[in-house]
Amino acid sequence: MSVADSDTILCALKGLLGPSNTALLHEVSGKPEHFRAETEGLISSLVESNDADLRQSVLSVINHALSSEDNLDQSQLSRLTAAVSEKALALRSVEEHSELLTEAAVASLNVLCSKYHIVLDQTTLVKLTAVTDPQDPWTTAQAAAAASKLLAEQLECESLTEFITNTVLQKYLKPLFMKSSSRITASGRPSQYAMIDDRSRPVIEVQPWRTQAPWAEATIQWTVNMSTASLIQQHWPLFLPVLLALVENESTKTKARGLRTTREFMGKCPAQVLQNTGIGHVFAGVTFPLLLYLPSVTPEDESTTILIPAYDVLIKLAQSTGDTNSIERRRLFDKILRDGVFAGYFHASQHTRIVQVLLQKATAVINSLGIYTIKHLTPLLSMVSLVMTDPFAVSYPPTLIAATQTLSAIITNTWPRIGELEHMENVTRILSLCWLNVSEEIEHEVSQTSADINTLSRELAHTARILQALWDHDASKCPAKLSEVLKQEPRLSDLFPKTLA
Repeated sequence: MSVADSDTILCALKGLLGPSNTALLHEVSGKPEHFRAETEGLISSLVESNDADLRQSVLSVINHALSSEDNLDQSQLSRLTAAVSEKALALRSVEEHSELLTEAAVASLNVLCSKYHIVLDQTTLVKLTAVTDPQDPWTTAQAAAAASKLLAEQLECESLTEFITNTVLQKYLKPLFMKSSSRITASGRPSQYAMIDDRSRPVIEVQPWRTQAPWAEATIQWTVNMSTASLIQQHWPLFLPVLLALVENESTKTKARGLRTTREFMGKCPAQVLQNTGIGHVFAGVTFPLLLYLPSVTPEDESTTILIPAYDVLIKLAQSTGDTNSIERRRLFDKILRDGVFAGYFHASQHTRIVQVLLQKATAVINSLGIYTIKHLTPLLSMVSLVMTDPFAVSYPPTLIAATQTLSAIITNTWPRIGELEHMENVTRILSLCWLNVSEEIEHEVSQTSADINTLSRELAHTARILQALWDHDASKCPAKLSEVLKQEPRLSDLFPKTLA
């Protein structure tokens, strides 16, 4: 093959292949037997290839399709795409499947579809949904992008809905998740006789999807991402068994992914469906126990992996439960704080990354509750005070940044109570001690001040300005001894500049 022909092929594959496959394709293109290969020979080579030679055989398909001027007949195209799908997109085992083979297979299907306008069969399309997340070990960024593009081209609006409901959910996923959870019936609707604690069930259960369909996690994620609110409203029972199976799985990665997908599902599911069908209670029931996956029972890394999406699910569920004055909505947020944030801090306050997550989620709850946060003002201020006044907390600034942002949210949403003398003096004390600890850290740092410390300083100054806005409105709310303290400790003048003015 000439250099010009080789360059033309590589140009046509821009974005479809990574460096490794591009290099191998260039090698394949230079071999006369591959360049002059007949279609029947390519099909036979694909079918008969062992694992070691399969990727090269798939790349030969790309080389042949782009370099040959001959048009393939429908029978040849069907057998060629079927061979690529069956051999190179088998996805039988996550551990054994090569991500480079996936990339080559998806690229070959893209080339064939682009040149010959092929309509792929449903099985191949389902396989493509399984390689659309670049985070999965069996795919690559190029393969994920190419698979998503190919699916979008193959599935128009009406055919997309049909594909999601009938092919993916009904035909492929439903048989795998028929008995996924005691919380729902066989039809996917909430059960009235669910087990109180599903963790009491044996860990080793029949989970056919783990062995038969390791791609199911990626496929349901793609399905939820591509679904509309109206589709979910009509077909929510088809989603529920799969989502619950993932969230209730013992694997931390699977559980976390299931929670993230559930959060996406709830963002699209109409509020009335969540409330009227009972699935909101099902999601709450399966998610609240996860808030106690804390050290030392659960390793810190695994704990944060689960806690973040678990809180996101519950916060989204609460936000979907009525308007801002809804009693049920407030009860759910109260429970998130009481059974989640406060309980979590009590059990894991020595783990700074866990505390950071708890504070970040507390901030989200506070901003959602608004003035109703007043009910929790005392324990919130106590938790924030313990974090921000700890002189050793400066060693991990992200937690202090999260605590400062929580304090800002508290002041903003509960200002009528913060204005009371007791709380005003307490908040001023918290900010002052934290500012002094940060100032000492800056003074003693030999190297340049870290970006996190600078961010923390800005957050503290921002929170102090919010507090001073209350003084501007009513001068009597300014702590009486603050002016005297500022004279004794000049470093605080940058935190409360208006007080000395």
